[in-house]
Amino acid sequence: MSYLVLARKWRPQTFAELRGQEHIVRALTNAIASGRIAHAYVFTGIRGVGKTSAARVLAKALNCASGPTPAPCNRCPSCLAITEGTSADVLEIDGASNNGVEEVRRLREAVRYPPVAGAYRIYIIDEVHMLSAAAFNALLKTLEEPPAHVVFVFATTDAHKIPATILSRCQQFDFKRLAPRDLVALLADVARAEGIALEDKALVALAREADGSVRDAQSLLDQVIAYAGQSVTHGDVRDVLGVVDRGLLLAVARGVLDGDPRAVVTAVGEAERFGFDPRRFAHDLLDLFRDLAVLRAVEAAGDLVDLAPEEVAEVSGLLARVSWEDIHARFDMLGRAVEALRASARPGVVLEMALLKMARLPAVLPLSEVLGRAQRWTPPAAAPGSPEPPRVAPPPTPAPVAAAAAPVPQEPAAAPPVLDAPGLWRAFLAAVEGVSRPTWNVLRAHASLQGWDPVAGRATLALDDPDQDFSVRGKLDLLTEVLRGIAGPRATLELAAPAARAKGGGREPDAVRAAKREVLETPLVRDALNLFDGDVEEVRPAKP
Repeated sequence: MSYLVLARKWRPQTFAELRGQEHIVRALTNAIASGRIAHAYVFTGIRGVGKTSAARVLAKALNCASGPTPAPCNRCPSCLAITEGTSADVLEIDGASNNGVEEVRRLREAVRYPPVAGAYRIYIIDEVHMLSAAAFNALLKTLEEPPAHVVFVFATTDAHKIPATILSRCQQFDFKRLAPRDLVALLADVARAEGIALEDKALVALAREADGSVRDAQSLLDQVIAYAGQSVTHGDVRDVLGVVDRGLLLAVARGVLDGDPRAVVTAVGEAERFGFDPRRFAHDLLDLFRDLAVLRAVEAAGDLVDLAPEEVAEVSGLLARVSWEDIHARFDMLGRAVEALRASARPGVVLEMALLKMARLPAVLPLSEVLGRAQRWTPPAAAPGSPEPPRVAPPPTPAPVAAAAAPVPQEPAAAPPVLDAPGLWRAFLAAVEGVSRPTWNVLRAHASLQGWDPVAGRATLALDDPDQDFSVRGKLDLLTEVLRGIAGPRATLELAAPAARAKGGGREPDAVRAAKREVLETPLVRDALNLFDGDVEEVRPAKP
């Protein structure tokens, strides 16, 4: 007898064996028990989650010798024939290869004949979305008013391709991806029944690789068993399937969050020795940072992440040293790197540079703490012999009124220190660096304090590069808030008109610059730029 692959050998034969689809099992069994059997069903979901298996179990439940019953016996001639695929009352049709109108017309003729042995004739059409438009139209009338002995079951991975006129005539059930823990339990049961010893890490790696598909998980297990025999380790799974070593992923994450560039480069180099795929490595690392963010934000979140218990224990010490904001900032940076990897001819180098940048990212500070530091900042003492910087005298204190009419005196609020222009500029740049490092880079390279009126609290910035005017103007609200944290709540910040570029310098046309300025004056845009620390790179006219 030829070998039967695990995906076929362990196919569900009853509703109780259908894993991870409890909502569908409950609905179908209740409908059968109460006699509320629909004439057409649509089963949707990704590959390998049990759509066709559920259709066969439904067929057995309807045509079992003791049925219709929610629990088919799997022993009567009807159940055995359906299991073996030889039942004359259950017809399975491949919608991909029988998608023409002629095939549907033959089906319409066939539905008129009564069942041979069971109570129903059941038509299971797999990949029904592959039917042509003419075939769907030919099916409409039969689907709307079928004979009482006919039940249609449509299975598809692309429900959105089925016409609404078809869907409206069916009961639709959406099959879910299986959670990693459900796949681990399923694979453990199969391995136990087959006499295979699997490491826990190997089970988790197989479940993660299957991405929610039962059939994929069983096929991968078959492949690994063929390589490793009766005892399967995590190393076997890694060698056969080319999965990324979890230890290297955790080492990279630890180096990034600890700010250790050397550890990051070392771990990436070790992954390269195994012939890793940079794009896949980046995706796996992105999933890992998602799990770390969840663990940091949610108490007792072990059941919400795709990590083995020992991995959760391993990262707990790391998470205690970093904030959720630090993890999220690096998740954002890695997400942008994943996008860049798609079009890069050197994805390994791009990934390594992105990870180095993540490792060198300073700790994320709340804006309130940055402003508090700026308020506590004092300019350094002047060097001996240097002229005393000008100071603004405080306003004269009004003369006291008669004691009988005077209110109880209160402690005056402390005024912010009066800074000269150099002192203000140093404090301002230091505060901006903590709030928005990209903006700080622009200001440090291209901006200067053109004017500072300490009495009015008015500062004016000048830029030596007209092209930077656009990005800085978009952050004007944020920069004003930073200035007020240093110079007082009534301080204002202005941006001087950009200097004209030399002839031939490629300055944008005035109309384009005016359009950009108009966009940046929109409150919604300015709020978004400040919230996400972003820049507007391009402004295009809206399509009519």
